[in-house]
Amino acid sequence: MIATTALLGQADCGAHARERGESGTRVDRRNLLKTAVLASGGALSGATASAARPAASHGAPVIAAPTSHGPHATALAGALSRIAAYADAHRRGYGLPALTLVCIGPDGYTAQVRCGHANPDSHAPLRADHLFQIGSISKSFVAMCIHQLAAEGRLALTDDIRTALPGVALPPSPPISLAQLLEHSGGLPDDAPLFPRTPDGLLWSAFPPGSAWSYSNTGYDMLGKVVERLDGTLLAVSLKRRIFDRLGMDGARGEIIAADRTRYPQSYSPKDPAVDARPGGALAPAAWVNVTFGSGCVAATTGDMAKWLRYLAAAGQGHGAPLLSDDQARAFTAPGIAAPGWATTGAHYGAGLAHVPVEGRTVLHHTGGMVSYSSSMHVDPVAGVGCFASTSSGGQDYRPRDLTAYACAVLRSAVAPEAGLAPSPAKVAPAPPPRPPKPAAGTGAVPPELAALAGRYENDDPWTGALTIEARADGLYIDGQAPLEQRPEGYWIARGGPSTERLWFEHVTGGKAQLLNLSGRDFIRRDI
Repeated sequence: MIATTALLGQADCGAHARERGESGTRVDRRNLLKTAVLASGGALSGATASAARPAASHGAPVIAAPTSHGPHATALAGALSRIAAYADAHRRGYGLPALTLVCIGPDGYTAQVRCGHANPDSHAPLRADHLFQIGSISKSFVAMCIHQLAAEGRLALTDDIRTALPGVALPPSPPISLAQLLEHSGGLPDDAPLFPRTPDGLLWSAFPPGSAWSYSNTGYDMLGKVVERLDGTLLAVSLKRRIFDRLGMDGARGEIIAADRTRYPQSYSPKDPAVDARPGGALAPAAWVNVTFGSGCVAATTGDMAKWLRYLAAAGQGHGAPLLSDDQARAFTAPGIAAPGWATTGAHYGAGLAHVPVEGRTVLHHTGGMVSYSSSMHVDPVAGVGCFASTSSGGQDYRPRDLTAYACAVLRSAVAPEAGLAPSPAKVAPAPPPRPPKPAAGTGAVPPELAALAGRYENDDPWTGALTIEARADGLYIDGQAPLEQRPEGYWIARGGPSTERLWFEHVTGGKAQLLNLSGRDFIRRDI
């Protein structure tokens, strides 16, 4: 995954960035820290696809019966052919086992494209009813619930999280509003537990809330708990009642649980996270992970996501029914705060939605990274077009954001030819194998107190993985790249800028620290 809130605070994000700026749901700590340093074949045509047919053995793209209402049908069919070809280039170029996408346009236009296989070993085809984990795109659904509760007068967006969620593990000050959590300006760490194992058992705010932007899954986990508290039920039930049922998202789920596992395609994660956490790296079947927290608990079919895209397009035009009033829809889709750490330059972030430029227009966007799924969406409310895409592999520095951005631009060019757009896709370019680390900076003897902290530390949670602490004459480095500095309070942060993450080294035995606590999560020394 790519973390949005990197160790340097404003460095990256989420999609969580192992691109900068967006986040998956849970953070791959190794990539998160690396990101912090950086901060310092032909498709079927619309005409021939009116009857869906099984995918070929090599997983060629299949366009599943697009609707063709309205005056733009012919232009949209051509656009879809280009999008499908680019989708298949992504599947082949990045070694994706399966990729699915859905496009929407005016007059009810909806079209789906499926590439690859639900099970590459058996060549089982992808189906329209397969669920995909949408990762941090879930945040827009949780944000919708918060805005609905505000519309009902049951909370105010200006409320302090301590008022909305009594007992939350935060010190008495500074106040952090629900609005600041919605836009990632609360200063909370990216992915700390709600009740962290820290010296005082509390979380923290790394900067005055509202003064900066730093992606935080932890903040959205809190927002999900607010929804549960006020609705008196599980978040999954609230999502169904408040959103899925009203929009007709009949296949969507607000929880990712093993009981539904047969509804998903076989999914994959890096074979060796130390070398394969990059686009095009080797993959292996992934372990199942249940997810019920608010930062990334939604799974949906492409048909379900088409309905969400269409709602977002309408809300961006100021039409809130059936979820909000028109004024509330405009507030929900307001740009929010500048998000310099997002993967796209010039981005802003509001209620679970990034606002990014595509072909000269600001569109709604998010990505999502899970242990074994990667997703992206772009919606252009003015043109009434959008695209969602998801893959059945995760844990690599990849999101299909280039695909959905290109699709959004191509669809816009089809419905608004007067704009004179000539969108061209970004190059499909898998990352090269990792290079050896740069030579150590500085010379001289390593202080023994630093040497005691150096080593490899692992966490067995599939979201987190491992990291290496290197001791040099001039200090400590994570993975040979991110320099650390020790604060007077005893914890360590990334050197050279504000950081939302904190590290504690603990239990020195035999001259070596045996435990590294990274923002409330334990990593055990396992030198290899």
